[in-house]
Amino acid sequence: MIIAEQLKQLLIESSPVIEDYTREVCPACAEICCRQQHGTFRKNDIVYLHALGVEVPPRDQGRPLEGPCEWIGPRGCDRPRWLRPFKCTWFFCGPLLKAMNDGPSRKSRRLSALLQEMADLYRELVQGQVID
Repeated sequence: MIIAEQLKQLLIESSPVIEDYTREVCPACAEICCRQQHGTFRKNDIVYLHALGVEVPPRDQGRPLEGPCEWIGPRGCDRPRWLRPFKCTWFFCGPLLKAMNDGPSRKSRRLSALLQEMADLYRELVQGQVID
């Protein structure tokens, strides 16, 4: 499906920009934002992955949702951004939002435009999709 491919490409394109911000903010943070609840695939994530012809990665069902995400390692997430649940990609904590707001306006505007385009494509992809 072309929309899913476009969305994947935007996720790949946005990843370095988001990682610039997380590299700046996350090391100084005392909280665990990368929680299992954000790393859990939802129905709409499955629509996206199936449209790409990708299997949904299995996850450890026994992990507590408030605990650290199973895919987080010493250098961050082990999964490429395009293969993460959307809740993970779209979770921006207070300090991260502040860094984005206070950061260079060009980088901020670029990320904002990418996120808006992704949101539009994501809505278009899942609109009318029904999964039980």
